[in-house]
Amino acid sequence: YHSRPLEPDENFRFFHDYMAKKARWCLDDMGYDIDNYNLIYTESWVQEFSFNGAGHHWFHTHSNNHISGFYFVECSDKTSKPIFHDPRQGRMMLNLPIKDHSKLCPAMERQIFSVKPGTLLLFNSWLPHQFSVDNGIDPFRFIHFNLTCYPDKYF
Repeated sequence: YHSRPLEPDENFRFFHDYMAKKARWCLDDMGYDIDNYNLIYTESWVQEFSFNGAGHHWFHTHSNNHISGFYFVECSDKTSKPIFHDPRQGRMMLNLPIKDHSKLCPAMERQIFSVKPGTLLLFNSWLPHQFSVDNGIDPFRFIHFNLTCYPDKYF
């Protein structure tokens, strides 16, 4: 289930203003100079996976955006998990076994996150991601949003 777009809804204005501020901090912390840019929402919606199972998203990116985010509303250890993939295509040709899958390291090809209600994940929109299959045991709902940067001269 995808909700209607949330950006025009005044009930979500505080949420969108807050997330845009966090996204700006995130981009700044990454080293981007966005002092002369505005962050604009291109999309924002509620995503809910079905109660009969098989809800998921396959490996994808969000083109024409700079920052994407997930804010988890309902989830548990029995629901779908976000998975982020290494975007370096060249490394796939020379992939070697990983010593310890329990430790995050540069050799890992993907990272699976366990989330709980209230978790916020912000990431570059070019980062490939997906959601594991949800078996429909517990409710799974999150707000997904994408922002892009436009130069101030356009506003």
